[in-house]
Amino acid sequence: MNVEQIKTPALLVYLDAMESNLRGMADFFRDRRCKLRPHFKNHKVPLLAWKQIHAGAIGMTCATLREAEILVEHGIGSILIANEIAGQEKPERLADLSRHASVMVAVDNRHSVRDLASAQRNRNAQIEVLVDVNIGLNRCGVGPGQPALDLARYAADQGLVVRGIMGYDGHLQAVPPSAERDEIVRQGSKAIVESAALAESSGINVSTIRSTGGTGTYAVSGDYPGITEIQAGSYLLMDNIYLSRGASFQRSLTVLATVISTRGAQHAVLDCGVKAISGERGLPALKEMPGAQVTALHAEHALVELDLQVSPQLTPGQKVQVWVHYSDATVNLHSQMFGVRHGELEDVFKIEH
Repeated sequence: MNVEQIKTPALLVYLDAMESNLRGMADFFRDRRCKLRPHFKNHKVPLLAWKQIHAGAIGMTCATLREAEILVEHGIGSILIANEIAGQEKPERLADLSRHASVMVAVDNRHSVRDLASAQRNRNAQIEVLVDVNIGLNRCGVGPGQPALDLARYAADQGLVVRGIMGYDGHLQAVPPSAERDEIVRQGSKAIVESAALAESSGINVSTIRSTGGTGTYAVSGDYPGITEIQAGSYLLMDNIYLSRGASFQRSLTVLATVISTRGAQHAVLDCGVKAISGERGLPALKEMPGAQVTALHAEHALVELDLQVSPQLTPGQKVQVWVHYSDATVNLHSQMFGVRHGELEDVFKIEH
């Protein structure tokens, strides 16, 4: 099937670019002690997770318990939930899941630790945790050093298996590479490694995992001594955000749309609004149409203004493609992703929710 025959709006992934990204990241980690644990939330496709593992990834990272359940259902055996969970229902689901795979979860407070320990006892299971350290994102995480040590000791005393220390430098993913930024990345990695060393010197077994990093910082944190794994995810599909921040991967994700209305030569409307493409972190851009600018996204409509000196006029019924600005949120709006090569449909990937 030709791309033009796919019903719109549709999520397309260009396989040549995606596979180039897959190889590029795998090559970086191939001969390093630090390894890649990619983030599933970027694509939410188990088949792509397996492609990442076959390329050398040691397991998968995810953001939610539901994502971990999906991965276990599809045979992935080593998973990190790089996020906190609390209450009764989710910890008990995690305890049940831990019987089928190694599923680690981040902790940053005693309440969550107690909930996990209670679920572990109720389900006669063993739960594995990583102490989450705040390295500057100021979202989740305890302070490095003594606070991390205290929480690790408490988790161990509660009977949880403390597998290591993690910290996410999400605040630095938005910063273009520079000597100053790279030094801040290294300071975050240092806080993780030193927190783990402090716990070990205090007699607490925190196993061997020191996890951090993302698509924007992997090359720096992935080379920091003592960091064992990186949580990069967006590199596989890529989007305009990371492209604008200097990431060395190719964009592979677009939304195929149809022009449904025009008003004069310089105004057009597409059938892909916020129900088909993310706009909360910035507006997307039309592929191969530098004179066309998306000016607004409504529920089912994208409004486009054209500079006719550098862009051709659009007509109703015409198919166009829109580069995705924020891949994680856009993927989450779709149930399938169409794999395209040389203008032809080659595969259809199911997006799991």
